[in-house]
Amino acid sequence: MDSFKVVYLQVCRENRITPQQSVLDQLMDADPKSSLHRSGSRSRSRSRSSLTTLDLSTTSLTVQTCSVLGRALATNHIIQELLLSDCMIGDEGAKHLLHGLCSNTSIRALDLKGNNMRGASAEAMGKLFRQNHSIKRICLEWNALGIEGARFTSLAEGVSANSSLEVLDLRNNQIGHDGASQLATAITRNSSVQNIDLRWNNVGIVGGRSLLAGLQHNQTVTEMDLAGNDIPQDILKAIGLLLERNKERASLSATHQTRQDIMTREIKQLKNEKHQQGRDLLRRIDQQNDQNGRSKRDTGKKIRLLEEALSERKSAFNAVAAKLSKTEAELSLVSHRSHDLDTVLEDTRQEMTSTMTSHQRDMQALREEKVACETKLITELSSVKERYREYEAKNEELERKVQLQQEQIYELKEELMAAQAEVKMQATRTEELLQVERIKHRDDVGGIDRRHRSEVQHHRQGFEESERAYKDRIDRLEDHRRGIEEELSRVKAQQLNERLSLEEQILATKKQVRDEEHQRSKLLEDKIRVLQNAKDDIQQHASNQSQIVAEVQARNSNLTLEVESLKRHLQEMTQELAGKNNEKMSAVHHAELQHQKESQRMETKLAHLQEFKEQAADLEAKLLDQTRKHRCELASKQEEVDSLQEHLRVRDMDIARYQEEENHRASALQSALSSYLNAPRSPAVTPRR
Repeated sequence: MDSFKVVYLQVCRENRITPQQSVLDQLMDADPKSSLHRSGSRSRSRSRSSLTTLDLSTTSLTVQTCSVLGRALATNHIIQELLLSDCMIGDEGAKHLLHGLCSNTSIRALDLKGNNMRGASAEAMGKLFRQNHSIKRICLEWNALGIEGARFTSLAEGVSANSSLEVLDLRNNQIGHDGASQLATAITRNSSVQNIDLRWNNVGIVGGRSLLAGLQHNQTVTEMDLAGNDIPQDILKAIGLLLERNKERASLSATHQTRQDIMTREIKQLKNEKHQQGRDLLRRIDQQNDQNGRSKRDTGKKIRLLEEALSERKSAFNAVAAKLSKTEAELSLVSHRSHDLDTVLEDTRQEMTSTMTSHQRDMQALREEKVACETKLITELSSVKERYREYEAKNEELERKVQLQQEQIYELKEELMAAQAEVKMQATRTEELLQVERIKHRDDVGGIDRRHRSEVQHHRQGFEESERAYKDRIDRLEDHRRGIEEELSRVKAQQLNERLSLEEQILATKKQVRDEEHQRSKLLEDKIRVLQNAKDDIQQHASNQSQIVAEVQARNSNLTLEVESLKRHLQEMTQELAGKNNEKMSAVHHAELQHQKESQRMETKLAHLQEFKEQAADLEAKLLDQTRKHRCELASKQEEVDSLQEHLRVRDMDIARYQEEENHRASALQSALSSYLNAPRSPAVTPRR
């Protein structure tokens, strides 16, 4: 508030205007945290902990002071509530003040009660409404803005162009039926005003009908006070019904918005959960890859150790070869033992072939399991696609039903229009018949009365029958609509259950795949362990054989040829060992490739499932849009039916009024004739015979 005071004094100095002492006193006493909002004789105390209020109520402001305040408020961004009630501003002061407020963006509430504002102020107020889009509440009580209808038009146009105003107080402003009509036209184009106070004006029955017609095209006004305007009770009741309708619509829109926010939060939460599951799966895959890499490095180290041991054995074998010359004499003694060694080598070869065949069978079983899993997933995907096609067919069927309902509604509209035209034609015919009967048959009052009553009764019966037929048709349409809504709710429940079952199947499939991967990794680890044990046994057996060969070489230095054959056998065993190691490495690499392929396949499945969920969400959104459109159309149809019923009621009232007038005229004519016939005749008037 100190900054506004500085700006106020600066503008006064620039324009060479003496600051008004009462304004300075109010600025000194202003409290930005809490204030009392005084409005005439009625005081309303309200806490304003979040608003900065400038209260100059009951302070007489000159035109110069209003000009300075308008310039100071044009650039102010602190004051959010401006109270200027009973300040005797007048039209000139209001022009300057409202011109400055046109460029203000911080004021939310404005009170201009009892300031003697008239037509010129109404034009300035219309300009303010067109240019300012921050004011939400404005009080214009006890002024004369509606005294000039042409200038009040500018205010109404400003209200129609404004998009932020919510509360408009126009009590005691001498607004006539023309101003009310202009204001009704404005609220048909405005979508922000919620509360309008028009008490103690001169709206009248014409203005009330205009406001009723305007509210039929407005969906935001929920409160409108029209006390003290000479408006009939039926119009006030109709306006009250429209306001209740707007309140219900506002509550429904608020409920829909909250549900939409809840659904949005749930969808975001599901997306986050899916992303977290994907990240967990990728992390597990990375961990398995790290474990495979570590196992690969460990096997490489073991192979290098075996190669070193083999090189050492080769060096030892070379040392033994130097001693072979000494063992040739004992060759005949160990021939039997060499034959036994050959049989042992053959047994080891058979064992190796059996282990290879078992390993191949295991690999074939793994391949078959993989193919079975793929076929199972393909069948599940095809079933999901079939369900999606079924949902699409159901959606198309529902769209066809909605189209049929729309066509029936259009046909009912045409029938209603035709009935309305027929009612108008019958009314014109009755009026023409009444006019002809008045001119030609005045002397035959009794016959005309009976004929007229019969015709009126006939028309009334026709109207009642048509009204009953329309009501029956409307009831049937309402029953059909309820049936469609029940079917839609049932389809939604079924879709929700199927979606839950699909998610459960997906979770079960994921769990099964994880279990299969875990079992497969365990099987591979067991096979690697078995191969490692077999390799260790072979190495142990090779070491035993080398010891036996060393003993044989120590004993039989003369068996050079047999030693050469043993060398060839040892080379073959080393080659077989290298081939086994190569096969093991290829099997590990093949298992890694299969694991990568399966992980990629799981990622694609997750992407497909995400697409299916998005498609389901789109279908739900379409169903919601269709239900919303259907409800709007039913509401418009209900409004049309209400308007037709109102028109029929007005027509019945007119017919009753015509009948009463005819009865009154007939009774007057009958009384005149009877008085004429019963009047005594004087002798001067009696004609001579």
